[in-house]
Amino acid sequence: MVVSLAGEWDIYRREELRNRLEPAYYEREVVFDLTTAKYVTSTLICALIVAHKQREEHRLPPAMVAVRSAFVRRLLGATGLDGLFPIYESVEDALNASSVAAEGTA
Repeated sequence: MVVSLAGEWDIYRREELRNRLEPAYYEREVVFDLTTAKYVTSTLICALIVAHKQREEHRLPPAMVAVRSAFVRRLLGATGLDGLFPIYESVEDALNASSVAAEGTA
């Protein structure tokens, strides 16, 4: 499952963000696509932390995050999210890494 998080994510889009992320609480393989995110605030950071905790409660592996922006990458690092989520340059890279990992366990 790929969850596109394009555009600007601030407090005004909090409910939309929650609705987008909620299905990812239950899917085994998830990529949060931030490759076209333009404006990221604590609203998105907090929502990603909630998603991580929900996935842990359901005993699911961490979701992957695809991000191109150096600013967003630094923000994920500064908030420690790069320690919770595997970070990739693109959705394709994340999905490829996931399929390689799955082959290794088969």
